[in-house]
Amino acid sequence: MTLNNQFVDRGKVGNTPALTTRADETFMDYISDMRNFLMHAPYKRVTELSEETLRRTKTRNDQWPKCADPVRDALSTEPEVATWLRAKRTLQEAYWARIMDSYNQRGGTLKQKLDAADKSGPGSVKWDPNFPMPEYATVDIHIQPGGYVNEDLGGFYYDYGTKVFFGGVNDGDARHTKMAEKTALPKDGNVSRTLDLGTGIGQLPVAIKRLFPKADVWAIDIGAPMVRYAHLRAMEQGVDVNFVQMASEKLDFPSGHFDLVTAHLLFHEIPLPIIEATVREAFRVLRPGGTFVIWDFASVDPGKNPYAGFARTLDAADNGEPYSVEFVNCNIEKLGEQTGFKLRYAAEEDIARHGRVLDKPAA
Repeated sequence: MTLNNQFVDRGKVGNTPALTTRADETFMDYISDMRNFLMHAPYKRVTELSEETLRRTKTRNDQWPKCADPVRDALSTEPEVATWLRAKRTLQEAYWARIMDSYNQRGGTLKQKLDAADKSGPGSVKWDPNFPMPEYATVDIHIQPGGYVNEDLGGFYYDYGTKVFFGGVNDGDARHTKMAEKTALPKDGNVSRTLDLGTGIGQLPVAIKRLFPKADVWAIDIGAPMVRYAHLRAMEQGVDVNFVQMASEKLDFPSGHFDLVTAHLLFHEIPLPIIEATVREAFRVLRPGGTFVIWDFASVDPGKNPYAGFARTLDAADNGEPYSVEFVNCNIEKLGEQTGFKLRYAAEEDIARHGRVLDKPAA
């Protein structure tokens, strides 16, 4: 007799649902260890060889995306670099395949949990099966099959996938907890309503709600699979956050409504016109004296390590992030100031520590 969907719930790893079998977990531990090794041990050597190769071949980091193939072709002539790039990509492909296969074995049960959570609290979720999805949002970000919008279990996949991607440093949402603690507040200290843009699986707003239990905390994402799973995840932790499927460039909130708006790793995943519209919308929905905090990639500095620009080009091409090159070259600080914000920190080390902190003038 064949039993369908009959698997023991193996609980959670921190706040992340465990994979279906012990063998799946063991395989993912191996993948995570290999990625950690690849990201650190050979990096200095790979950087030096890459810079030397790019100088020797006179390869330019020119207009995106035309430059991606020439950069890759040049670096593939250096065997150590080519092997490193291939291994990194292969490990990422392997972990998505195993994660999806593992969760899909009990996909019926997981979908039932999402359906039940839609109608339960604490917190709430609102999504639309007929949401008009813009084309820019349909890419397979991080080469996650289906991206954020096309797989019902996409939130589950993303949760475990980023656990591996962060190499264990975010287990138990530790990274997001620290980020919430470091998030700059309005100068008057009033935090009654907050909004997180591009929330993914809702780790940052949950951490903010824990810091400000009396605040009305909202979070939006363009992907229904993400907000549905984010709500389930927050609900299982007993945290009251409101999740809505919504595009960051067209917020359905009143003007002057929020004290604090945050965005973690959103901007490098949206194209430049959407970046510009999102900054304008953040300004609109903040009250006078409110604060917008952006946690994302550092901007490119042409006077620094030239390999950094090439690395971003290849990461954009190989990691399913077609908009990241635009973002790191767009000078988000200047864009915020042109919108009407005041930049609280200008020094590079302060921005690295606090994120981009943009204050809406109080008057």
